Amino acid sequence: MSTLSLRLPDDLKAAAAAQAERSGVSLNAYITAALAGRVAAQAQTEEFFRRRAAGARRDDFLEVLEKAGRGNPPAPGDGIDGP
Repeated sequence: MSTLSLRLPDDLKAAAAAQAERSGVSLNAYITAALAGRVAAQAQTEEFFRRRAAGARRDDFLEVLEKAGRGNPPAPGDGIDGP
């Protein structure tokens, strides 16, 4: 097991501590579980897109890109407000 010194904004630490208390676990256990969930979700997302990309074909992508926007003008609010 490793030890980690972590800097958190005071309000985030207070909110996490309150949730940990309501859950009946230590702040350390709460943060560990929250981080484990986030790491697992990120790994699952990366694997999903890796599998999707493996089946992609460049020619199909270019064909879709070539058709993008044809006969489909921007809707109100689609513009980008710039400086």
